[in-house]
Amino acid sequence: EDLRQNETMAAHADWAEEWMPKYEITDSNIHSIVQKEIGIVFTKVLEDAGVYKRTEEGKAAFKRFIESL
Repeated sequence: EDLRQNETMAAHADWAEEWMPKYEITDSNIHSIVQKEIGIVFTKVLEDAGVYKRTEEGKAAFKRFIESL
């Protein structure tokens, strides 16, 4: 399906097209794939925002946060 033709997905088509080739996508795994890819973006946002500093203390705090998800 062309994601750009789907009103709900059109805004996210560029992002989805970046990661879709990495996977064998099926009806049964699409949800977990999307969750994984959202998590990757979320992790990058937190890193870029400086919420968790790139120190040993910051890395430990970030690890605790990720493990709590």
